[in-house]
Amino acid sequence: MLPNLRRHLAIAVLAIFVALALAGCTRVRLAYNTADLFITHYVESNIGLTSAQLANWRPTLDEALARHRRDELPYLAAFFDTAWREARRGLDERAVDCLLGQFQTIYRQHATLTAAVLAPLLAEAGPQQIDRLERQFREDLEEDAAHHARPQRTERSARNRAKRYGESAEWWIGPLNDAQRAIIAEITAEIPDTAERWTIYRYRKQSELIGLLRRGADAATIETFLTDWMVEHRDLPPDLRRIREEVRTGIGELLVRLDATFSAEQRTHFTQRLKALRDDFMTLQRQPRLAPVHCADA
Repeated sequence: MLPNLRRHLAIAVLAIFVALALAGCTRVRLAYNTADLFITHYVESNIGLTSAQLANWRPTLDEALARHRRDELPYLAAFFDTAWREARRGLDERAVDCLLGQFQTIYRQHATLTAAVLAPLLAEAGPQQIDRLERQFREDLEEDAAHHARPQRTERSARNRAKRYGESAEWWIGPLNDAQRAIIAEITAEIPDTAERWTIYRYRKQSELIGLLRRGADAATIETFLTDWMVEHRDLPPDLRRIREEVRTGIGELLVRLDATFSAEQRTHFTQRLKALRDDFMTLQRQPRLAPVHCADA
């Protein structure tokens, strides 16, 4: 569900924070505790920070990471705690809808924090740095366009898609049986493929961002732009808004139908994954707690 870290600067910090939840239980704490180094390297490699810019921006990053540890880790821990408890009972439509709603809330909170972190940095970018960022955006577009233009047989594309979903499922629950692979193939074939449309939309927003930077927009203006784009989705095209809901529905159906087929070993594997992630996000907190997250609030 999350964008490629190398290619999407505008959500780099969000990707770092949320990807930790999917990185593997044994690596979460190490990755989180070195997030400042990774984020700094990421933005430096995409923009080319000067020493002065880095020194000026570092307090903003440090404050954001401290805020994340204080305010957001309890929500991440609560999400995996909820998932763990529901998975032990069995995931039905109500439970899955609750979890997907919680995930959307977590996304919004992280995207809001991302906008606040990146805005001051982007506001200080000089002409050469803006040129560098624009080239990166254009190269990403060309790479994606070349990929979309490749002739692919529908049947082969559907198989590859089912394979990717299957590999992800196996990380969570262990080896799949034939019936489970058939469920994944059936549902993923029905989930809309939005890659090309998202590429076009993303590049339009990136171009608008470059325009703001060239006009010398201040940090507040840039933060508002990023928030409207990443958090509020204010000008998301109607077809993408509709398809996004269809994707959520498809993922929900997939989770419910797979859960009904879990063996005892798979359910144990799944619940252990979830519990370990919950425990990691509790351990990372200085004063461990679970945020009071409820489905009605998600």
